[in-house]
Amino acid sequence: MTYGFIGAGNMATAMMKGLLHANVDPADIYVSSPHRAKSLAEELHINAADSQTVIDHSDIVVLAFLPNQLTEIGATLNFTNKIVVSVLAQITIADLNQAIPNAFNVRALPNINSAIGQGNTALAFADNIDAAQNKIVTHFWQLLGNSVTLEEEQFAIFSAIAGSGPAYVFKFIDALTKAGVANGLEETQAASIATQTVLGSASTLNQSDSDAVTLMNSVASPGGSTRAGLDNFEANQFDDVVAKAILATVNHKHA
Repeated sequence: MTYGFIGAGNMATAMMKGLLHANVDPADIYVSSPHRAKSLAEELHINAADSQTVIDHSDIVVLAFLPNQLTEIGATLNFTNKIVVSVLAQITIADLNQAIPNAFNVRALPNINSAIGQGNTALAFADNIDAAQNKIVTHFWQLLGNSVTLEEEQFAIFSAIAGSGPAYVFKFIDALTKAGVANGLEETQAASIATQTVLGSASTLNQSDSDAVTLMNSVASPGGSTRAGLDNFEANQFDDVVAKAILATVNHKHA
């Protein structure tokens, strides 16, 4: 399989790095971008080319440019019979079908963890995609992490949790780090402890048959120090803070 990227922003770069992390041959990755393709190709040892060449040489073409460029790019390039995966914000399957009607279109919403094969991606498929093409697309995203097929109406909440969520996790790690520093740890040491704690805890949950609440309660003995901390979270309405942040994210994406 060969993979082409039209656009070389942060998300596209993360996906390219994720493919390389999954041991995809750099020779099978193509990128087009007026400003970054050459330097990115040199950095990652992949192929830089003009957009039509990228399309012609790729089994899957990823659209990763500015959303307002879709109509112009769709009118000037030939995507006929190509599997096209769009990561363009707010661009629907209907928009893709209108701009590039001769392609097999997929709408995708990945996150930055794709760069290390730990991504989480929502997918929606155009009606003309058959089972074999669906399998190809699903395998592509398996190289980058996990994927889930959703109705497009659910993309906003997925984006709030999986797309914006990494920033919120980083915020929590930063808060743990600052608390460590405030109580006597050196900053680098506190950051390392906080990061590994979150990483290990997420891995434990992912590999467990239990849910998050069950594991939380298994750590927090009645009357113990961990329970005291959880009680403080509860008193300060931690769950409500998170819920309101997610709602703000969803509402902003709809604005």
